[in-house]
Amino acid sequence: MKDLERQKASSWLLLLGYFGFFLILIGIICLVPLTMLPFYPSELSQAYAFLIPGFGSIAVGFFLSLLLRGKQGRFTPFQNNFLFVMVWVLGILIGSIPWLFEGHYSFSQAVFEATSGLSTTGLSVVDVSKTSHLFLFYRSFLSFVGGVGLVLVLTSALANHSEFGLYLLEGHNDRLLPNLGKSSRLIFAIYTFYVIFGTLLYLWAGMPLFDAVNTAMSALSTGGFSTNPSSIAGYQSVGIELVTELLMILGSWNFVVHYFLLKGDIKKAFCHYEFGVFLFLLVTAFPLLSYSLGVSFHSAALGVRYGFFEFVSAITTTGFTSLPSYQGVPPAVMTILILLMIIGGQSGSTSGGLKESRVAYLFFGLREYLGTSFHSPLSVSTHYCHHFGEKEVIRREETHHAFVFALLYLLLLLLGSLGLTLHGYSFEDSLFEFSSALGTVGLSVGIVSASAPASILWIEILGMFLGRLEISAVFSLFVQSFKIEKEALYAHQKKAHRQSEI
Repeated sequence: MKDLERQKASSWLLLLGYFGFFLILIGIICLVPLTMLPFYPSELSQAYAFLIPGFGSIAVGFFLSLLLRGKQGRFTPFQNNFLFVMVWVLGILIGSIPWLFEGHYSFSQAVFEATSGLSTTGLSVVDVSKTSHLFLFYRSFLSFVGGVGLVLVLTSALANHSEFGLYLLEGHNDRLLPNLGKSSRLIFAIYTFYVIFGTLLYLWAGMPLFDAVNTAMSALSTGGFSTNPSSIAGYQSVGIELVTELLMILGSWNFVVHYFLLKGDIKKAFCHYEFGVFLFLLVTAFPLLSYSLGVSFHSAALGVRYGFFEFVSAITTTGFTSLPSYQGVPPAVMTILILLMIIGGQSGSTSGGLKESRVAYLFFGLREYLGTSFHSPLSVSTHYCHHFGEKEVIRREETHHAFVFALLYLLLLLLGSLGLTLHGYSFEDSLFEFSSALGTVGLSVGIVSASAPASILWIEILGMFLGRLEISAVFSLFVQSFKIEKEALYAHQKKAHRQSEI
């Protein structure tokens, strides 16, 4: 019994050590915007907003990280979930401190902006025309780090201490290299290369340098933050729209796709069942969007241009827009965009939503159900799908998980939308706004704004948080906490009963 108690105490010390490393990481993230000062020295007066939380977090993290020295071990499923959820909670809370120091934002607004950045949503209460370069860069960088994944960035620093369970919880469903730390660093390097490449393309398309860097980070992370008050529509450039579409699509692909592209293995990169879902949506939703927008703008060319951009922005859950406004847009367009935002991009990518993998398994499950309904169960053959070039059996457990996750997702979507309707908004607008938050998209019909009440912001914060953490990890933590509490109460009652017998 004592050995078990020592093991538990040791694992919790290990957990605190992990928190220490993460605090160092988030502290460094807070300091990165200061690299803009040589280019904008007039904003030096705002440096304290990043210095205080940055060095404070690093200092606390350093002392906690000392607990990891000479210690190795594995976490229980509960500790894995606890660490994963708390890493994101701490990231959001510490990430909101610079916005509080900025002086123009309430606690709710600061937490909202940090959540939107790290969850790669892109909804914002910030007036970009009045915000300094330091803070604009900060929120774009938060989006980039959140897109790659806080746990992935953490494991890239921890090397041999990395926990594969944490890696899986964040949605990274494939290990690229045998060593988890090396896999994480490879992914981070690939995405950094894409940001540099995207920045150069934006410069070629005529975008200013500062805008190019920020937009490249936001587009690749499918975050949707823009330095232009009118988003991508403000540039009125087909070239900039094409570059943005390319980066959004790259960001919505599974990390493994980029790995195989790097190796030159095109077949393994694209012979994957999730691309089937994307192509189906492309040939169905895109023509409908183009037609509806073409009628609305009285131009078939504009319909195709705007239709493809809005299709890519919604399905990749980025949230950029090329439309001047959503006012007067046909209801059919809004309905299609809601459906695309719910579906989202590929698993193991920077995008949100249900994910195309789960949508595919919903279809597989429906096909199996119809097969067993009209035929004898013995006559139904085994079905397969292509997973990065490999033919794999479609497992019933995966189908079951997809249906359960979809049910939870749609239930939360309904509850969040109803919460927004209590503030006087129509159900259609509320559904659009909350599906944007839960899918970490960032498209908005105007419900979220600097003047929005705190209650609306917290409904959206909850949606963004649960959407980025993919719901199941948070629910699992609550279930495990309840189970542990129940077991502890049972053990206490049993001990008390034994003592009473003595």
